[in-house]
Amino acid sequence: MGRTAPIQLTRFIGRQEALAAVQRLLAGSRLITLIGPGGSGKTRLAAEVSRRVANEYTGGIAWVDLAPISEESLVARRAAAGLGLPRQVGRPSLEALLDALEGQNLLLVIDNCEHLITACAGLADALLRRCPDLQILVTSREPLALPGEQIYHLPALSYPTAAEMAALPAAGALKASVLERLAAYEAILLFVDRAAAVQPAFSLTGENARAVATICRRLDGMPLAIELAAARTNVLTPEEIAGRLDDRFSLLRANHRGAVVERHQTLRGVMDWSHDLLPAAEQILLRRLSVFAGCFTLPSVEQVCGGNGLEEKSLLDHLSALINKSLVQAETAFEGAARYDMLESIRQYAAEKLDRSGEKSAIQDRFLFCYLRLVEEVEAKLIGPYQELWLNWLEEEVVNIRAALAWALASGQIEKGLRITIALYNFWTIRDLVDEGLAWLERLLAQGEGIVSDLVHIIALAQASFLSGFHGNWESQEAYGNRAAALAEALGDQGKPALVWAHSAKGYAARALGDYETEYAFALKALQLNRELGRTLELGISLTTSSFTAMALGRLEEARVLLDEGLPLVRQIGNPYRIAMALNFAGDLARCLREFERARSAYEESLGILRSIQAVRDTASSLHNLGHAVLHLGEVEKAHPLFLESMASHKEQGNRPGMTECLLGFAALAVVSDLPAEGARLLAAAAKIGGEHITFRWAATRGEYEHYLARARAALSEDEFVSAKAAGEQMTLEQAVQEAEVIAHQAAAARQRRRDLDGLTPREREVAALIARAKTNEQIAAELVLSKRTVEKHIANIRAKLDFSERAQIVRWAIESGLVDFST
Repeated sequence: MGRTAPIQLTRFIGRQEALAAVQRLLAGSRLITLIGPGGSGKTRLAAEVSRRVANEYTGGIAWVDLAPISEESLVARRAAAGLGLPRQVGRPSLEALLDALEGQNLLLVIDNCEHLITACAGLADALLRRCPDLQILVTSREPLALPGEQIYHLPALSYPTAAEMAALPAAGALKASVLERLAAYEAILLFVDRAAAVQPAFSLTGENARAVATICRRLDGMPLAIELAAARTNVLTPEEIAGRLDDRFSLLRANHRGAVVERHQTLRGVMDWSHDLLPAAEQILLRRLSVFAGCFTLPSVEQVCGGNGLEEKSLLDHLSALINKSLVQAETAFEGAARYDMLESIRQYAAEKLDRSGEKSAIQDRFLFCYLRLVEEVEAKLIGPYQELWLNWLEEEVVNIRAALAWALASGQIEKGLRITIALYNFWTIRDLVDEGLAWLERLLAQGEGIVSDLVHIIALAQASFLSGFHGNWESQEAYGNRAAALAEALGDQGKPALVWAHSAKGYAARALGDYETEYAFALKALQLNRELGRTLELGISLTTSSFTAMALGRLEEARVLLDEGLPLVRQIGNPYRIAMALNFAGDLARCLREFERARSAYEESLGILRSIQAVRDTASSLHNLGHAVLHLGEVEKAHPLFLESMASHKEQGNRPGMTECLLGFAALAVVSDLPAEGARLLAAAAKIGGEHITFRWAATRGEYEHYLARARAALSEDEFVSAKAAGEQMTLEQAVQEAEVIAHQAAAARQRRRDLDGLTPREREVAALIARAKTNEQIAAELVLSKRTVEKHIANIRAKLDFSERAQIVRWAIESGLVDFST
């Protein structure tokens, strides 16, 4: 009996783990099914596995490709023909096949079974029962569902993670080390190999690697799509290919006729093949699922996709079928609800189907309503003890939330969009998405005049005021605050809840102008309204935030009273973020009162909470505050890394006010490390760049500025101080930050030299100073009235203590340590 060889394909790239996994399954099972969406490389993997294990079967490998047939009744005949069996008139093909294979030790590969699942399952079942030495390897988009079937879900080719892509520089050639790391990914290896096949001079370079990695990520590591993209390198650069992937179905088509089957000539052909095999209900669900821009859950699917042709009670069955057919991916390892996702190419294809269905607007409306309901439910949960859990949930859903907001804008449903954005206020602020939250508010408010309810309008304006102030946009902060207040005051008693927001926003705007008396007056009004409304958390927030303004006005005892009442209230509610912020204010008050141990304790507790909820922006500030507290306690080595981490975090966020304030920490390090001129320069730069934000606005910050400015001034002559101050005032923020990091290293080196100096005896210091003055051992002995041998012993001790091997090192160290003053 003849045997057919596995189908011949271009050379196999990567997937060593997949190869090993399938070979392990063959060692312990008689039926293995490779599952994956169209274009995922199932046939190629089966061919490579067959090639590698062929010698293990006395009967070799038999390959049956079912792609060319569409009738279930022809499956057995196609298999018999594939094995070279002559057709016997009047005898069923299945009987002939069973007779021929009985007693044979071979591997039968049945390729492309998804459109003939029932017949393939029947064939495999009959063969396995009759032929005990036979093994079957199947490729399909869904399992055969037979007892003993081992399913292997073919993973995508490996490609760089989102974090790795974000870490790549935005422009310029990539370094060789980065290039080497990218070149190890399977998807990139495949792209380069197939690109070189059509463009022999093509290779991965520092200039094109970023674009190639982008292509592989956006194509989800799907081999066929990557091959079709690589084939375009004979007419387009990788950058141009990456830029056209929004229209991938026009772009990704073969420019030759060498594909394995006709449908693999284009990415659309692969998608059409899968789609056309679906029953009508599954086609409907697939296209409706495309409204989800990211992962989704079953409750969301039921709310968005049910009805109009899909019964809600059948949705789970239809979703399961799409998962089995590799069109939807399931992740059930999450705590709570399982999550589902679609490859981007499948999502785009399904979105095209939704566009043509006539029901897109209705489904998008249901999607918007679904996420409005979800985020408003979560808003209440964000203030409780499980804040971190719900913040993480929002992180997972933020892609869908963005899609809902985009539809609210596009469809003119402005109030729904504003309600979503308002409900996410704590999310925007805690997870350092302030710029995004403000951008949504501004776009929605621009279209909302006259069509949004007063309460929603006032809260949206107030939040826009707060968010504008986070990164120092004082003009917008004042304008939004004034508009919120004007609208709220016009409502009278009916608008009291909105008036709390408006008073707070108005006060925040006054702070931007340095008018702390007005801010404090508005803060007390908001506080009183919260008392009248009986809102415990809001009252706690009002009390603790008002303490900040009281401190700015120098009313430290009032600040203490406010905190003593407010901190227990926020602890009672259990809101981690508000507890952390109240503790931060308590730390500030303790610093103002020079109670540095209490400040350290408050900041450490605050920092622990902020880290746990991933409040990046506020964590950076808390690090800086803690650094000052421990520095006042004499723990310089603990303060140093705190300031470094704080500055690095502020830089990563692009938080210019935070970076400016952080200059104070580096100035303090310089001053306590006997570098007063350097400290004075940084203090002057901070004051010039930050203005009242540094010199007056924050009471604790003002105290640090005045304290270290006085110390630097006392250590310098008047001319030295004036010169250092003038130099600092000429710096940009970027220059000052760069200098601060240099000074931090200098300060650390200076402290090390001081420690080294403290390790020498007084006599050893004298010897080192004379060495620095170029004295010989004999001259040193004569000047100190010592024997030459004793001098040599002192020099040996100096070298041992400082780990020096040469006399020149002692000279340099003595000069740098200030043991020698050559001006005298």
